[in-house]
Amino acid sequence: MRRNHVLATCLALALGTLGCQDQTTEPTVPSLGSKLERSVQSITGFRLQRGKIKLPASARMSDQYIADATRRAIDPGDYVCSPNTPVTDWYRAAVGEVITEEPEIFDLLYNQLLADLVPTYDALLFQTDDTPQYFGYNGEYTRIMLKTERDVKRFWDIFSDDIQLLGMHGTMLLDEERVAAVYSSFVFGVPPADAAFFASLVADAVAESETLNGGNHPLFSFNAFAFSTDVLPIPDKIVMGDGILAGYEAVGFEDVAPQAVYAHEFAHHIQFENGYFDDPVPGATTVAELTRYTELMADAMAAYYLTHKRGGAMNRKRVEQFLEVFFQIGDCAFSNDGHHGTPNQRMAAAQLGFDVADQARKQGHILTSEQFHDLFVEAYPDLVAPDAP
Repeated sequence: MRRNHVLATCLALALGTLGCQDQTTEPTVPSLGSKLERSVQSITGFRLQRGKIKLPASARMSDQYIADATRRAIDPGDYVCSPNTPVTDWYRAAVGEVITEEPEIFDLLYNQLLADLVPTYDALLFQTDDTPQYFGYNGEYTRIMLKTERDVKRFWDIFSDDIQLLGMHGTMLLDEERVAAVYSSFVFGVPPADAAFFASLVADAVAESETLNGGNHPLFSFNAFAFSTDVLPIPDKIVMGDGILAGYEAVGFEDVAPQAVYAHEFAHHIQFENGYFDDPVPGATTVAELTRYTELMADAMAAYYLTHKRGGAMNRKRVEQFLEVFFQIGDCAFSNDGHHGTPNQRMAAAQLGFDVADQARKQGHILTSEQFHDLFVEAYPDLVAPDAP
């Protein structure tokens, strides 16, 4: 934890004494530390509530990895499901360092100001590809992301020229104007004066933190998602967070992760375009089961693209190694509305994609999205059958 230090202050006194001397009293201008002694709610009267931060129901947003990684609830029930994976362990260690070393800053940013959500909604609501985009903390993934975008759009048969690829960066939290715009948006609903105050607190906290690296931290960008809406003036998007790319690099999958994560998110746009989110799902009685259906379909489509010789043309064994880690981020929270399917179910869906790609390799053609969808629907009951011994 950071300690308050004695400040050296230069004072010019009207009585004629000029000089610099050590001061042991509190500085006249309140420090961030002194501001943290009171809650944001006690200062402004406004309380942010995480559960109320959401988009209209008709706006579709896939994959919230931050939520999956930090709020996993394990139900051992009927399925084999592990709570740990190298990349979620890496994420938890990174966040744990902030909690341990700077608990006041973590409390302010995460519990009071919900600042971990701000980069997501900045990218979703306000950013477009009209401005130069980069990917990775230092832009190290920009070239491969742009190439992957071109290749995936050429592979699948849906209209995709309008899908924008955007980067999500925690460093935007230092930009008070952008942060205030997110807080005052309809999603957060903070009054403009309070939004400006919240933004100043966020920028000060991130700048002063010794663990958050100026915003380049997975707490703010361990996320990737597809977004589409007919009710808001926002273009279709795929947003790639710096933190999730950094996480997969940390565990040795930087050669596969950018392509695989993008392919999965693009599959959600296939579902948006073709209406697969409205498919009747046999036996599904909860939102979690409906989400699992679309997530497993996206897994199968991504695996098909990644290993097809006219798609990603990647080594199947290497893709499998990555997916074993990627799919464990999915969760075992069977009743959570964002449930992706167990790791075993997700790998079974990927195996379907691999097998169809193998057959296509022999036949030398690419299935239409509708043809692949029909194969998935036929196989789905087997993919979600109980697998516990």
